Amino acid sequence: MGHSETWALVPVKKFSRAKSRLGDVLYAPERAELAQAMLRDVLQSLNAARTVDGIAVVSSDLDALAIAKSFGAAAIFDPAEAGVNKAVQFGLDAFEIYDRRVMIVPADIPFAASRDFENVVELLNHTPIVLVPALYDGGTNALAMRSPGLLQPQFGEDSFRRHRSTARARDLGVSVLKSDGIGKDIDCPLDFGPYLLASQDRGMTRSFLDQINIAERFGVEDAPAPVRLF
Repeated sequence: MGHSETWALVPVKKFSRAKSRLGDVLYAPERAELAQAMLRDVLQSLNAARTVDGIAVVSSDLDALAIAKSFGAAAIFDPAEAGVNKAVQFGLDAFEIYDRRVMIVPADIPFAASRDFENVVELLNHTPIVLVPALYDGGTNALAMRSPGLLQPQFGEDSFRRHRSTARARDLGVSVLKSDGIGKDIDCPLDFGPYLLASQDRGMTRSFLDQINIAERFGVEDAPAPVRLF
């Protein structure tokens, strides 16, 4: 049985407003540069994923859309940045006219490998919904659907439970993939410790964090690990 194309949809907040929760350890220009590095790493891994047929970035930030184009991704300009869920829905609406499966991927999971994304798409062959939970806050770090209108996006803290409950209420089969690569995001200072200690990644994000000596600045060896939920 054949399947329609699978596209990744990546919502990107304006770089100038990105990662405000990191304000205690990173200056505003550094937060913007970190956001750009993470986006590039995510797009690199998506491009390398053999089962991802295309990528679209939705953002009101022209620099983000320029980065998208440099990776061969489609650029969807969001005229009003009104939060991640409205941005995702704006992107999904653009997909409605196409017979495409869609995988919503945040731009702050730089340690996700191409194989991680391939695993999500493989599960989509078996159930109409695939969820990848964030490891620490109950959020959703990837949501894949066989068609763009199956679920309304509800990203944010505790969104994994909401997405799964909504799918079940609609009698939609759900696969749950627990993935260290996709499940790890960089959102608050506590996140730096596990990433820097455990990851061997040499992508742009890791290079940038090494460049600004985040381990020395933050004292990462002494930072407590967040409570893992999955």
